[in-house]
Amino acid sequence: MKKLISLLLALLMLLPAAVACAESGDKGDTTTANPSAAATTEPIPETENPLDENGYLKDKIPELNYGGETVDVLYWSNAKNVEYTAEDDGDSVNASIYYRNLAVEDRLGITFNWIGEKGDYGQRADFNNIIAADLSGDCMYDIISAYSTTIAMAATYGYVLDLMEYSGKLSLDMPWWGADLTDMATINGKLYFATGDISTNYLLRMYGTFFNKEIVTNNALADPYALVDSGDWTVDKFIELGSAIKGEASVGGGITYGFVHDAITVEALFYGSDLRFVDKNDEDKAALSDSWKGDKAQTLIEKMAAFCNTDSVLNDSKKDESTFTDGNSLFIIYSLDYAMNYLPGSGIDFGIAPIPKYDTAQEKYSTTLNYKYSLYAISRATDIPEIAAYTLEALASESYRKVTPNLYEVAMKIRYTTDSTSQRMIDHIRDGVSFEVGRTFTHIFDYETYRTIRKALAGTSTEGWQTTAGSFETVLERQLKSLIESDAFKN
Repeated sequence: MKKLISLLLALLMLLPAAVACAESGDKGDTTTANPSAAATTEPIPETENPLDENGYLKDKIPELNYGGETVDVLYWSNAKNVEYTAEDDGDSVNASIYYRNLAVEDRLGITFNWIGEKGDYGQRADFNNIIAADLSGDCMYDIISAYSTTIAMAATYGYVLDLMEYSGKLSLDMPWWGADLTDMATINGKLYFATGDISTNYLLRMYGTFFNKEIVTNNALADPYALVDSGDWTVDKFIELGSAIKGEASVGGGITYGFVHDAITVEALFYGSDLRFVDKNDEDKAALSDSWKGDKAQTLIEKMAAFCNTDSVLNDSKKDESTFTDGNSLFIIYSLDYAMNYLPGSGIDFGIAPIPKYDTAQEKYSTTLNYKYSLYAISRATDIPEIAAYTLEALASESYRKVTPNLYEVAMKIRYTTDSTSQRMIDHIRDGVSFEVGRTFTHIFDYETYRTIRKALAGTSTEGWQTTAGSFETVLERQLKSLIESDAFKN
């Protein structure tokens, strides 16, 4: 009943918003606010070479000049890593973001107006209230970007536009967009948000497995790198190596563990095993997956729950990062920015491996992202949707050729990792990024699609997985149906 009331309230808020935005006309009546823009949209001539002078794939954006049109971008100011605005302060990543923005402004003939508001997990409702107020008032925002589920909520509330209506401007099949997210989040042919190279927090919040090389050597353990390369880096191997460290006091007095976690990051093992709550059926429609309740999920959960309840594992949300940086854990699963934000100066000789596969039969390594990544959307309030679409495409394309090389090649692969193999492992991780409806739209499922699996894997659930899955299935079916048949996604 609470969900129904919330949905009705959201819809009631949206009705006057649509009228208000239609009447305001503050930014002009057409998608081309500057009259000279329409005359400069000739496509770039086809060339034999699809690559630019630096070897990057060219985009399909025509020559445009919007005469200094202001593009207002509402973004979450408390994003984990710098992403939207930056200065050329000597840091290569900051400088690349700064020059990317300048390049987009120059290329499209626009001027950015960046508006930051808190939009993390705890401000999901507040951020969406800001969007709703804009829809019924000033109708200022053109592009909106925030914490993943904040934008997913905005999509279901009807606050943003269907990107598929602007597919001629957005080339979502190009490598600077996250192809798996585009596929997963397209429901009944509608897509309301995207991400990829446009977002540093997309690139840096991918989960990986960090390991302490000294502990590996001192205990004569198998090299995780070699296991990855041979295809034998599996959940069983992860548990085997972690179990070899018994949670005993080291020479320095601290207790050394095989694995430290915060009951959140273990979720990565579920997606690393190619398990999903929601998948696409034979008709390419979103449907409840069989994998999450099957034998594979049951076996994974039994193994991990048993391992997490041994002396080899520490579950501590306040000390997980410091336990590893103090040299007191063999493994920690964390997003890639752990290498940038925690490990520099620690003195730890660390390596980075992908999330382990379920077994050797699994073809590739897979991972998901910590929820603190950014999604991008076009506000329903905008009166320049085509300019907004081209702006998103230009930001993503310019990020692909300016920001990502600095972020991965300079910052991650050189400055913050300790060997060339770690650099290659990061490529494995990025190639295996995956998404699913149940996780991205977790608010539709009362957030149980992450709560239940985290508790089960960490061994803190009060009931077995078969019992949980049995009681959860009917609820999931109903909630997924409500998403598919919602005003946002219904045909």
